[in-house]
Amino acid sequence: MQEIKIPGKGINEIKRIAYKYAIKNCFEHKGKAEIGAVIGKVKAILPETIIGQAIPIVKEVIEKTNKMKKEEIEEEYYLFEKSGWELKQVEKEKTLPELNWLEEEKLITRAAPCPTGAMHFGHARPYILLDEYVKKYGGKYILRFDDTDPKIKIPEKGIEEEFQKDFEWLEIKIHEIKRQSDNIGRYLKIVEQLIAEEKAYICFCKPEEWRKKIWEGKACECREKKAREQIKHWKEMVKGKLKEGSCVVRLKTNLEDKDSSTRDWWLAKIVDDPTKHPNKKTHKYHVWPSYNLASSIDDHEMKINFIIRGQEHIQNEKKQKYLYDYFKWKYPHTMYHGKITKVADMILSKSKIKLLMEKEGLKRDDDPRLATIKSFRRRGFRPETIRKVILQLGLNPNDAKIGLENFGSSNKKFLGEVKNYPFIEEGLEIEIINFMKGKTNAYEQELLLEEPIQKFVVDKKEIKNIRVGENIRFKEGFNVKIEEIGDFGAKGRFISYEKTGYKTIDWLKEFIDVKILMADGKEKIGMSVPNIQNEKEGNVIFFNGIGYVRIDNKTREVYCVFAHK
Repeated sequence: MQEIKIPGKGINEIKRIAYKYAIKNCFEHKGKAEIGAVIGKVKAILPETIIGQAIPIVKEVIEKTNKMKKEEIEEEYYLFEKSGWELKQVEKEKTLPELNWLEEEKLITRAAPCPTGAMHFGHARPYILLDEYVKKYGGKYILRFDDTDPKIKIPEKGIEEEFQKDFEWLEIKIHEIKRQSDNIGRYLKIVEQLIAEEKAYICFCKPEEWRKKIWEGKACECREKKAREQIKHWKEMVKGKLKEGSCVVRLKTNLEDKDSSTRDWWLAKIVDDPTKHPNKKTHKYHVWPSYNLASSIDDHEMKINFIIRGQEHIQNEKKQKYLYDYFKWKYPHTMYHGKITKVADMILSKSKIKLLMEKEGLKRDDDPRLATIKSFRRRGFRPETIRKVILQLGLNPNDAKIGLENFGSSNKKFLGEVKNYPFIEEGLEIEIINFMKGKTNAYEQELLLEEPIQKFVVDKKEIKNIRVGENIRFKEGFNVKIEEIGDFGAKGRFISYEKTGYKTIDWLKEFIDVKILMADGKEKIGMSVPNIQNEKEGNVIFFNGIGYVRIDNKTREVYCVFAHK
């Protein structure tokens, strides 16, 4: 949308900001703009402004604004409402750190989701940051599904395809797709090699007993057994002769490490029934790798040299480096970011998303209450909006909370111009007499009004705020004097078609049913103009009094999903 500017010489940022907030102040307080409120906004958004120099400029702007007609102020207000208000002072665009180590080496990176649920905003953060680096430096971006848990984090059917759709929508180019469950045999060979070289062992200790010893920095008896005996137990594990829970394979690490979680971490364990895993090739395996084992081997063999991930993986890096040191592999360059603890009022945690879906019986993972990428897409957010918000977060190590306004202000810019329509939640019929024959072109529709008595539908709450005897303007249409307002109807007298500064209200001559699925999962039921049916499914429109919505479907009524104010 083109920016609104004041005509004349010497236009600058002070005038631009002052004009916007003079309009806002005047409209919201239904009176004259106040210099104190406008100066405050100018100073907040342009902190380097010298107040003494700004006051005469702001006064001039306010004087012009206060002379405008009410209708002009209202039109300007809604234009600014759509294009967005500055919520804070303009920040310099954040840039990601340079990869100074990358000289002759080709950048190879990966996204490694666990396909147990839809991609959410927290997942998208490292994926988009990595994509920015690939776009800048070139290289290879691998999508690798970490799906080596056949018991608890069992991959869901169809999720891999959904992830690929999300990557495509986010405009992230993937060069190769891998699945860890196709590589089980390779992981087990590495485990056997480590056992044979006495770098790993089979541990039969009960977890509580082993944990007690490891906290004290002491080795268990299993650790001291020779390689021949360890290999014998390993063969029994692989053939299914030992049962689930009887033992695990552990990597030998430093038992005096200050971080006890890195001491002799587990490499592999027995799974009696792997048939729940969707990859049927894996059903023959009785031993499955840990996340840290599979990830380490794949990162090395795929030649991954750059990783971005959350700070919760810092301990995993310490564990994996023991394995890398044993094989004299070079560990990838890593960067870490903080945790996103809140995204508006949307649910971010994968486990909480599943809980809500089970509790509420949700069949769709694009419900507006969920912070899934599918939900953002369904609500009408642009992929550029998601990317911009994530780039603003960057690699900040601190926890972050993101309000819906962060998305809304960016989304308005990427959406550009959208059509405005009325939305009347509770209608009241109004009869207008002495109507003069004429045409209106309101809400993208042309109406020919020929009869001397006309009936329209207005919003009951809106008309109740109008006094009997008051002149009002039916938005983009005509002017009426209100003569009677009751619980079951209202009456008025036609004045003219010409534009005036009267208070405006939305109205309908004919209407269709509209439903809006709001951010809290509840539905608003109302009416709008029939020509909204000409909008395509997927289009984003603006409902007066509601905000931006995306047309979801038009099977029965027009069904929309709320995006943002």
